Formats: sequence, structure tokens, C-alpha cells
Amino acid sequence: MPRKPAPRDVVTLDELMTAYEVADVLGLSAGTLANWRSLGLGPAYVKLGGRVRYRVSNVNDWVSSQENESAV
Repeated sequence: MPRKPAPRDVVTLDELMTAYEVADVLGLSAGTLANWRSLGLGPAYVKLGGRVRYRVSNVNDWVSSQENESAV
């Protein structure tokens, strides 16, 4: 009797966005994101097959990290 394959770990992926999609959401240009990537700034990103993608959770985390309390 053939052996049953071992269960694989389940990989959960965040939704991935292109630089153009992130730029649109943040009100920036895709060029600004490209500049930030070269300077090590902005949200974390991944490269898949040479293409830049942003995880939604990384963009949300980065936006949250940009919050400043106003001086009163």
C-alpha cells in the first residue's frame, strides 16, 4: 500500500501589492518608493523574480510607525 505523503506546513501569505498600488494608496509616486528603497527607507518589500512587491502588513506597520504625537 502506498504511503500517505506527510502533511506540508501551511504557508500564509499576506496580500502582495505592486509599488504602483502602494504609491496610489499612500498618495506618493512609484518613483518616490523606488528612491526610498535605494536609501533603505519606506516600507519593507520583497523581490519576486526581480519584481518588487509589498506585503500589506508591512505597509500597515510602516504607516503606523510614522505616527507622531502633536506637541501641545
